[in-house]
Amino acid sequence: MLNLDVDDRKQLITLLKDLPELATERSRLQILELAGLKQLAPMIDLSGASFVAISEIVSYLSKYGRLTYDHEALGLFLNTLKGFVGVQQQEFLDGLLTKYDMMTPIAALPDIGQWKGGETTADILEKIIGENTLRPIAFLQRGLEVARSVAYIGVQSGYERWSGTGFLVAKDLLLTNNHVLPSSDLLLNSIFRFNYEDDFRGRSQPSQEYHVKPSGIFHTNQDLDYTLVQLDGEPGQKWGWLPLLSRNIKRRERVNIIQHPAGRPKEISFQNNFVEYVGGNVVQYVTSTLNGSSGSPVLNDGWEVVALHHAGGNIPEPTTQTRYFRNEGILVERILADLPSEIRELVNSAAN
Repeated sequence: MLNLDVDDRKQLITLLKDLPELATERSRLQILELAGLKQLAPMIDLSGASFVAISEIVSYLSKYGRLTYDHEALGLFLNTLKGFVGVQQQEFLDGLLTKYDMMTPIAALPDIGQWKGGETTADILEKIIGENTLRPIAFLQRGLEVARSVAYIGVQSGYERWSGTGFLVAKDLLLTNNHVLPSSDLLLNSIFRFNYEDDFRGRSQPSQEYHVKPSGIFHTNQDLDYTLVQLDGEPGQKWGWLPLLSRNIKRRERVNIIQHPAGRPKEISFQNNFVEYVGGNVVQYVTSTLNGSSGSPVLNDGWEVVALHHAGGNIPEPTTQTRYFRNEGILVERILADLPSEIRELVNSAAN
């Protein structure tokens, strides 16, 4: 059970009551489901004016306490809402998550401005009617094998904490975003947790944590938003790694993303997941992600890495500068071309 200070509770409710995403009973239910709290929603009165409904949600989730050892129910709710508020509000929510030890805040996404897109949800849904979704059952088996290489990343800098996602591209090399791990100064207090996931009944599975290799490889590029870091203990020997090779990807093809959305146990998005644009350094798609998914592998239907997921929202197409509401990843070929030759050789050797 959480006991929020009176001032913290008042400020939190004042912030949340004005969010459009929490304006209606239906949207409140959708946010709770997005946060992984669907099972608690029937116990909360979501009707009525925003102030009353938000007060009910905050009170119930505070009293409910922890869903797991790492996650307060209220923490999951607030971590999810970080994707819908501005920078200052994100900092306030991060402060609450840390102050009350609810869970690790998710890494803030790069600034992408306000949405002014020309496509609607209806437009996107129209485009997938009649598409053949039949796959061999082995498709699922291969997906589980690939998922073993994906890790939760926890970062701490002083009193600040945040999380993201990453994946192995060699037995000891992990790829993530620059905005998750922007500096080598952060490595000492960073953890890389593999097998952080639940089984089909929601039971936590045994996970294993690794740290960086002392004086190991660290290479980052802010423009391409990637970081490559060397881990101690060669975790790939146990969890495997994903070959990083240049792959062709085209509009209307599917991409699947294995991720730690909102800092939660590992999840996957592989429905309604079409590529909408390929150009410049990026691929853009409508596959579902959340803050915290930053650094996830973007995979084609052959479970090959085609890009590094890094952002979502008001995304401009590099060649047309037209903005659409989409998610975006950095193409693998652009990352490979940017790597120093000695690191590229290591990555190529692991891939081959």
